Amino acid sequence: MSTSRKHVHSLESTGAPEATRDVEQQGLHNTVSRPFAGRIGGNQQFTVSRDDSQFESITRKAPDAATYFSWHASIDPRGFSDLELWKEATIEGVGTGLQIFLSGLFSLGLSSAITETSLGPLLPATIGAIANTVLISLFIFAGGPVSGGHFNPFITIATFFARLATLPRTTLYVAFQCSGAVIGGFLMRAALGLPAAALEKIPGCYVDTSLVNAGQAYTFEFMTAFALIFVAFGVGLDPRQRVVFGPALSPILVGIALGLCTFSTGFVTPGFSGASLNPARCLGLMAAAERFDYHYVHWLGDITAAILNGIMYWCIPIYKD
Repeated sequence: MSTSRKHVHSLESTGAPEATRDVEQQGLHNTVSRPFAGRIGGNQQFTVSRDDSQFESITRKAPDAATYFSWHASIDPRGFSDLELWKEATIEGVGTGLQIFLSGLFSLGLSSAITETSLGPLLPATIGAIANTVLISLFIFAGGPVSGGHFNPFITIATFFARLATLPRTTLYVAFQCSGAVIGGFLMRAALGLPAAALEKIPGCYVDTSLVNAGQAYTFEFMTAFALIFVAFGVGLDPRQRVVFGPALSPILVGIALGLCTFSTGFVTPGFSGASLNPARCLGLMAAAERFDYHYVHWLGDITAAILNGIMYWCIPIYKD
């Protein structure tokens, strides 16, 4: 078994390297968990140390196994030849498909409750936020050790601009996430036996273009996406929070952040059913609905937020040179 699979390294909050932790000593000698700086909830704990004798060979194959790497290393196309990366991307696709199937089901069920109670959209927005919190947290826990637990192109693109994920990883992850989402969306439609028109008003994706213009939809999406990634990086990717939260609590906090963002936009104005915060989700569900009104906003708002977060990450770096 290669060193990149046997050893997981971390840096103390002071910046000094700590001793390598051999997974064999933990009784996990048959497990496979590759170092990855962009693992959600890992707070960059599961990375390879520069003091490791195999550092060069490991990061040559997977630059994002380290906490810092150059843009030149990030865009190196040789990463596309890494079979393990394709396996990890497959997990991202499968997980995203499952997540969109479940999310679509409870979102569609809740949408009918908007007119059935005196609370209007407040009740379904509340239940949806709670369900999203649980769903996202569980999937991060499930996928974190294998792929980093993204299951969302927005998260993957944000880690790329913050130089926590390479271009090959980002490209493969986004491609598989979108493919999985579309498959999940159509499987949901098949399971329900509904026509495409019945899926048009799924919360988090539907925008009534007669009531909400593109500028409003973009502002909602951008601001909530920026809030989400600000919190996600702060509690789930910042190594200074490692001893405060750790991998057992960080995924839950990321889930809560997403739930709060979806709740705050779910009932605030007529015609807007809530922020997407996962363009793959809306791609899959809107493909099944055969309607893509304002879908570009789901991508544009999230990518803009990811770029701004990356600029902040560069201007206010975590590590000293």
